[in-house]
Amino acid sequence: MKKILFALVVVSLFSCAGEAQMSDINSSDMRGKIVYEDANVVFRQLDEHTWIGNGNLAYNESLYIVEGNERALLIDAGTHIPKLDSIVASITSKPVTLMVTHLHADHAGPAVNLFPEIYINAADLVLVPNDMRDNYKGEIKFLTDGEVIDLGGRQIEVIFTPGHSPGSTSFFDKANRYGFSGDAFGSTNLLVFTNLSTVMYTAQRIERYMKQNEIRFLFPGHYSGNNLETLQRVIDIKDICRELLDGERQPVSSSGNNGGMDKMVDDKGVRIYFSSLTGFK
Repeated sequence: MKKILFALVVVSLFSCAGEAQMSDINSSDMRGKIVYEDANVVFRQLDEHTWIGNGNLAYNESLYIVEGNERALLIDAGTHIPKLDSIVASITSKPVTLMVTHLHADHAGPAVNLFPEIYINAADLVLVPNDMRDNYKGEIKFLTDGEVIDLGGRQIEVIFTPGHSPGSTSFFDKANRYGFSGDAFGSTNLLVFTNLSTVMYTAQRIERYMKQNEIRFLFPGHYSGNNLETLQRVIDIKDICRELLDGERQPVSSSGNNGGMDKMVDDKGVRIYFSSLTGFK
C-alpha cells in the first residue's frame, strides 16, 4: 500500500508539472525520499523506478539510475564516489550499464573504473586524456544518435545534444515525458566549450523534439531541486544564442575562471558563458 501511495504521489507531481509554467515546475523539488547517503553522495527516489544521486564536490553533480524490468542504466558517475557500483547495486537488483552524458570530470570521475564498460558519444573522445582522471580500464563503447535502449518495459532514446561539449548527449524517456540532459542546457549556468551556433542548433532540435513528444522537462546534470530544464529554457537558450550571433545582443565580460570563457550573458534565468575567440561560430 505504501508503494502504491508513493507512486500515486509521484504521478500526481509529474502530472501537475506537465501543466505548469516553468516557475511552477521549478518550485517543486522532485527528488523524493533518501534511499542511500554517505559522505560522498546522496541518492533519492524520483519515481518507482528512477533515482537521482547528488555528489558534493561540483555543485550537486547529478547521476541517475533508470530501471526497467530487465536491466538498468546508470547515467553519469559523479566526480569522486568510491564504491559507486556497490551503492547502485544496493538500490537496484537489475544488471547495470554505465552511460555518460559527457566526459567532463564531474560526470565521469574515477568511479567509471568500477564498471566493465562505458558508453559515450565518440565526439567526446578528445576529452578522454584530460577528464577521465584515471586511464579507464574497461571497454569504451559508443552511443548512436537516435538509438533506443530497451530496458524491459521501458525504453530510453539517445539524442546527441552537442554544445557544452562536442559529445554531449541526452537520454529521453518518452513514455514518462521527461529526459536527462547532463550539462547540455547548463543547469542554469551553461558553459559553451564549442560555439554558439552548435548550442543554437541543438536547442532548436530539442525544442522540436520536446514539442513532438510532449516532453515536460529534463533532469539536468546538476539538479538542486529547483532547476529542471523546461521547454521554455531550451527556447530561451536558442533565442539568446541567435541574438548574439546576429549582433542583436551584446555579451558582457565574464569575471572569474571559466575555462577561458571571457564573455557571458545573464538573462531569463540562465547564464551562458563562452569564449570571444571561439564562441562566435
